[in-house]
Amino acid sequence: MLPKPGAPSIFILCETCFWCATYLDKTKVTDRCPKCSAGILSSFPIMPDESFVFGYDTKRGVELDFARRK
Repeated sequence: MLPKPGAPSIFILCETCFWCATYLDKTKVTDRCPKCSAGILSSFPIMPDESFVFGYDTKRGVELDFARRK
């Protein structure tokens, strides 16, 4: 089943191992990390007109850069 048009995608980030994913259907989001089984997941919506770049640096940590799609 596809998400409703215009429905936000969900960005998920594991606070333990920094595994991440973008889910198109929020009903598929689990409460545990599929990589390390930790239960410390952060999530937030990504609007249809937004895009983001994910980066990780051992010194600075996780960096997310959001912008409007052109």
